[in-house]
Amino acid sequence: MKKTLFVFLVAGCCALASAQEQPQPAPPANAAVPHARMDRMRRMNRPEMLAELKLTDQEKAQLRDIRYETSKKEIELRSKLALSKLELGRLVAADDPDKEAISKRLSEISEQKTALELNKLNGWFEANKVLTPEQQKIWRKVLRRTVLERMGQEGHAERPPMRME
Repeated sequence: MKKTLFVFLVAGCCALASAQEQPQPAPPANAAVPHARMDRMRRMNRPEMLAELKLTDQEKAQLRDIRYETSKKEIELRSKLALSKLELGRLVAADDPDKEAISKRLSEISEQKTALELNKLNGWFEANKVLTPEQQKIWRKVLRRTVLERMGQEGHAERPPMRME
C-alpha cells in the first residue's frame, strides 16, 4: 500500500510540474500542426516586425547566427530534459523505488528547465546587443505584444512593467 501511494505521489508531482508549463494555443482544425518552437519562431519573425526594425543586412545576419546558436543549444537542452524525464519514469516504476534517486532526478529536471529558460534569456540579450536603442524599443514593444497574445489578453490595455524599488 505504501509503495503504491508513493508511486502515485511522485507521479502527481511530475504531472503538477509539467502542468505549470505554458500551454500553446491550438492551431486551426484545417492547419498542419507545427512544432511549438517553429510556431514561436514564426511569430517572432513576422514581416511587419522585421520591417519595423529596419534591420541592415549585417544585423539580419547577426540575428540569424544568434537564433541558430540559441536553437541549437535549446535542442541539446530539451534532449537532456527528455532523457531525465524518461529515467525518472523508470525510477518511479521500479519495484523498490529509491527516494534519494527520485529526488535527485527531480532536482536535475528542475535545473534543466531553468537552463532552457536561461538559454532563451541569453539569446534575447545577445540579440539586444545587435540592435540600436531605437530598435530595442520596437523589439520590446513587439515582445510585449507577443506575450500578451500568448496569454490571451491581446484586447487588454498594455500595463507598465512592475518596478521593484
